[in-house]
Amino acid sequence: MDRLSMLPKESDNSSTSRLGNKAPFILAGLVGFFVDLGTINLLYSHDFSLSFAHIISFIIASLLSYLFNLTWELKSEQFAKFIIITLLILFLRGGILATLIQLLNVSPRSAFLVCTTISWILNYAGNIFRAFSRKLRDAYLDKKWNYFFILIIIYSVLLRVFYLGLPELFFEEAYYWNYAKHLDIGYLDHPPMVAWIIGLFINLMGDNEFAVRFGAFVCWLVTAYFSSRLTCEVHDRSNASQAFLLIATLPVYFATGWAMTPDAPLVACWAAALYYFYRALIHQQRIAWTGVGIAMGLGMLSKYTMALLGPAALLFILADRHSRKWIFKPDPYLAVLIAIIVFSPVIIWNAGHEWASFLYQSHNRIAEQIEFSLPYFIFSIILIITPTGFLSIIGIVLYRRIVIFRNDTAPGNTISSIVNRSYFLLLTLTLFPVAIFLVLSLFRETKFHWTAPCWLGIIPYMALIATHNSQTSAKKFLEWIRHAWPTTILICLIFYGAALHYLSLGFPGIPYPNNLYLLGWQGLGREIETLVEQVERETGDKILVVGMDRNRIASGLAFYRTKSIKSLNDLANQEPAFDTSSWHLFGGKGLMYEYWFPIEEQNNRNILLVSKNVANLNSDEVISRVQQAGDIKDITLWKNSRSVGLYYYRLVKGYQGKSSKENTTFVIPQ
Repeated sequence: MDRLSMLPKESDNSSTSRLGNKAPFILAGLVGFFVDLGTINLLYSHDFSLSFAHIISFIIASLLSYLFNLTWELKSEQFAKFIIITLLILFLRGGILATLIQLLNVSPRSAFLVCTTISWILNYAGNIFRAFSRKLRDAYLDKKWNYFFILIIIYSVLLRVFYLGLPELFFEEAYYWNYAKHLDIGYLDHPPMVAWIIGLFINLMGDNEFAVRFGAFVCWLVTAYFSSRLTCEVHDRSNASQAFLLIATLPVYFATGWAMTPDAPLVACWAAALYYFYRALIHQQRIAWTGVGIAMGLGMLSKYTMALLGPAALLFILADRHSRKWIFKPDPYLAVLIAIIVFSPVIIWNAGHEWASFLYQSHNRIAEQIEFSLPYFIFSIILIITPTGFLSIIGIVLYRRIVIFRNDTAPGNTISSIVNRSYFLLLTLTLFPVAIFLVLSLFRETKFHWTAPCWLGIIPYMALIATHNSQTSAKKFLEWIRHAWPTTILICLIFYGAALHYLSLGFPGIPYPNNLYLLGWQGLGREIETLVEQVERETGDKILVVGMDRNRIASGLAFYRTKSIKSLNDLANQEPAFDTSSWHLFGGKGLMYEYWFPIEEQNNRNILLVSKNVANLNSDEVISRVQQAGDIKDITLWKNSRSVGLYYYRLVKGYQGKSSKENTTFVIPQ
């Protein structure tokens, strides 16, 4: 029977009835809008922080609007949905508000009007969604589910975009920005793709956080595109939106689509390679091998982990009788050749640098201290794909026939064979790299993000489990997972919004941790740059700034010193990235800084040392390498008018690359 026939017939005055039902929402929304707009302007004009003003005003207005609308029944279920919608809107509007005021220099009053208007349009939509009767929701279950997908995807994209330029760069992002300032065809610890992408966008948009991270967002779009295409190949178009939703909301892909690290292009290339492997091995398309070669080459230009897909695909070819024919055809070998050609810049760089990068990522990793990290490895997987995602993988493995077979794929026919081969191909491409990392975790330290790209191969089946109209209801375990996905997704989005809001605007009454790398560094970079300019004017000598750790302080200072320079003329004469180094000059390890700032080329330079710890400025390595050493002073870091740490600096003169106990040391007169 048609679902529409089961609905109660509407009376002739249904239009009037619907309008009457919406009137309380409209009235409540207008009350909330004016209360919100008036309160935020009042609080901000009385010198309350932007965070406090917008949070308090929106909460007060939302509660008043909720209580004002007498058509709602104050049930716990309805109130829980009210809390969820309020938090989602609150965190998004924080990003919009900060972007307008801090990045686009919109006046606070205009920004308040824009954000308040957007907030209450979203609030009205949320109220209508919450007010659907259960019968109507059940009748249009599939349509409601698709609307949910679309709204969550849009929200996720907006949350990323409006927070791209707000939180200060993580030290890794600042380090890769330094890559881009020293553009090359290879680097010690990573291939050059991350540098090339950052370099492209900072040349277009300038040296700012938005430009550095925009490449990650573009890579996420590529990932979402190829994952959706792969899902269409494995199932059909009806499941593509679910796959897109998972790519938009799973922690691992939200993170790689927001923070600019080598994992961002790696994940994008991995998704492309999966798609072309599928076209080549399942649909037997020869041209797809060209796509495989290009994707693999670009992926290895992003991160060496990409190479794991090669043996995984070979394992499937050897095991699958339909695919063994490719062993005797030239196409896979042409793909390997294409990948090598694309990857050749890294090979050339390594050949000219004593194979330093290959040794760093292989021999040096193996030589590390033995450490059993399996529990951490498993925990990291649960963290990056959520417990629901982890259980989905278990369900996909245990209930293969229920998950992959549909009404038109009864066992024994041709379509069934394709479905089976699709499943084993994607499972092989997923689990083989994971198995390598799992074995490694038995005797070496592993990183939580190493398996990030691996789970892309299983996304089509996760999407199928999350679908309402699938046959997963045959097993209670799969049915429970299906019901858990919407809650999991909403919890993830609330967490992302809260974290980004905290890093950008903070929360009233909640302090920041002390000396968290690159929290409050905008002010530190400005103060260090001011100090450098002052010393250079007084002495007439160029100052080298040295961060006294491996690469964190140097990377952050180089970026935020650069950002503090306002004049284009000054920027033409000053490039702090070329005058900011690490403590390899004093016996430590400095990664690429050892190549950018060779020790022997820094002799007789005057150096400003910056450190989190006083001991690093007083060490024998420092004293024995300089002729003069000044007083140790401190700088307080601030974030949203709160102290977030204390750093120390010391001016030293007459640096000598070789340590000498005979150097005369004395305090520079102040």
